[in-house]
Amino acid sequence: MPSFNKAKYISESVNSVMNQTYTNWELIIVDDCSNDESQELIKSFASKYDNIKAYFNPENKGANYCRNFGIENANGSYIVFLDADDLLTIHCIEDRMKMMNENITLDFCVFTMGVFNKKIGDSNMKWKPSSKIPLNDFLSHQLPWAILQPIWKTDFLRSLGGFNEDFKRMQDVELHTRALLAENVLYKQVIDKPDCYYRIDEERKDLNSFNFMNRWIDASVMYLQRFQSIPKENKKYLIGTIYETYIQLLFQFKTYKITSEEFSLLEKKILTQTNIISKNHYFLFSVSKFYNLNMLRIPGINKTLKRLLILCAS
Repeated sequence: MPSFNKAKYISESVNSVMNQTYTNWELIIVDDCSNDESQELIKSFASKYDNIKAYFNPENKGANYCRNFGIENANGSYIVFLDADDLLTIHCIEDRMKMMNENITLDFCVFTMGVFNKKIGDSNMKWKPSSKIPLNDFLSHQLPWAILQPIWKTDFLRSLGGFNEDFKRMQDVELHTRALLAENVLYKQVIDKPDCYYRIDEERKDLNSFNFMNRWIDASVMYLQRFQSIPKENKKYLIGTIYETYIQLLFQFKTYKITSEEFSLLEKKILTQTNIISKNHYFLFSVSKFYNLNMLRIPGINKTLKRLLILCAS
């Protein structure tokens, strides 16, 4: 559990681990130099319970560093990542361990996740891991699962080298992509009722939209560069990551969250810093710009444009 200024939520997250029906667990909390009451709460838990281990970074190093520190110091054979404002259901670890023990060859297994705002049950949204080709979905940013959903073999995570600490966004996307590209990787997707819940928290969002989009674009470009050498039949899907980022940029501009000057700067950055955008791609991006910045909305247009972009990359 990486922690940074989540005093408002962290006790609830820790308690969701303590309430597990499976009891042979350890919780490693790595605080990333919080300046709210998080550290006091973490110290209180760690002082009372031997299976809660607390570490405190002397300076802010980012969630990837915290998660990698946890991977290095984990004593268990399996790892689950839990952010300091998300929740596990009481049977989560028991059910995941049962699945891994019954399928000992698996490197990881992915489970269904629910979403909530203030309390569990106030949203019907679910992330069901049902992708037919998860690798291509990650490459095109049609994300089939999120960081909380897998249980990993610790040895497999370590063989991957953990998270890439250069990524400020898309950290789990990059890790999951590498995992799916690993030679002879074995995994399973389980569609059932949610065993974990992701909190939709306004405080997660960067209030500065320019900085938010700038980091997202940097991560998208890095992601493309990271996977340039994959097989051609998979590589073509990478244009989808750029397109999804571009749609978000158009939305930020359309809703007046960034200025015209900021939009032009970021648009140039995303369209010129990659080497996979052809003349046909530029035309489709222009069509998308015209469509997404105007009021007329036709269901399925962006999905169709994305498919055409991938076809042009074939």
